[in-house]
Amino acid sequence: MKFNIQDRIVLDEMVNTFTAEMHKHQDDAELIGKRTIITREYWLQMIKEVQRKLDDLTTKKALSHSRKYR
Repeated sequence: MKFNIQDRIVLDEMVNTFTAEMHKHQDDAELIGKRTIITREYWLQMIKEVQRKLDDLTTKKALSHSRKYR
């Protein structure tokens, strides 16, 4: 099964929301001087990996649409 444009819109929004919340969580931790268990760099690396895997499971048309609006 390949993701179509509608699927990718939802998946991209989920990844974007997760990324924004991760940055907020990391920033809040820095403000109060706490170290997070998982570093920002590791999260960003994992997010890129998830994006790569999603790209592999996406139709060419949906992928070009996704890349245009990322």
